[in-house]
Amino acid sequence: MSETSPQQKKRRNARSHKAILDATVKLLGSNGYIDFSIEKVAGEAGVGKQTIYRWWDSRADLVLEVWRDRLLPPLPVYDETTPLRDYLEASLLAFGKIISRTDCRQAAICILAEAHRDPKLYSRMAEAVYLPRIGQIRTAFREAQGQGLFPADADIDVSIDELYGAVWYKVLIRFETVSAAYIKKLVRQALPPLT
Repeated sequence: MSETSPQQKKRRNARSHKAILDATVKLLGSNGYIDFSIEKVAGEAGVGKQTIYRWWDSRADLVLEVWRDRLLPPLPVYDETTPLRDYLEASLLAFGKIISRTDCRQAAICILAEAHRDPKLYSRMAEAVYLPRIGQIRTAFREAQGQGLFPADADIDVSIDELYGAVWYKVLIRFETVSAAYIKKLVRQALPPLT
């Protein structure tokens, strides 16, 4: 009987890992969070449950990785030449369209529901998803303030809450999609005119 080489194991592990992530995306998009389980992911991916638990401690940890790496759009770095309004409109619209998709919305519901009971999961979610994005957006506002393109006395964190909170509310509470027209109005109201 031949033994499996380290390279073969690595390839098999990579295939299994990808199959699990693909299955997670598919199940979130079709059945949603309520009907989502490690058993169903294992069946869809063609792996044993123990294989999944070798890499992730819980279904929420698995969904968090999928949400972070597969579902959320990358946030472009503010380049200091794009007007702040244009940067916010583009990034908010991309974000809103993605979280309006069933798979991404269901991933968010899963993580947020579980994070309310698990402070460590909340911390992992914040570090993986929330804080890097907010940091980039805050940098864009600060650079715009430094250039005199955003009021120096405006509270940046409140502006970010106003913009991103509105998108989350529209998608997760009102079950509506986000349009370019809505984002333009939102940004126009959130950015006070310079005097």
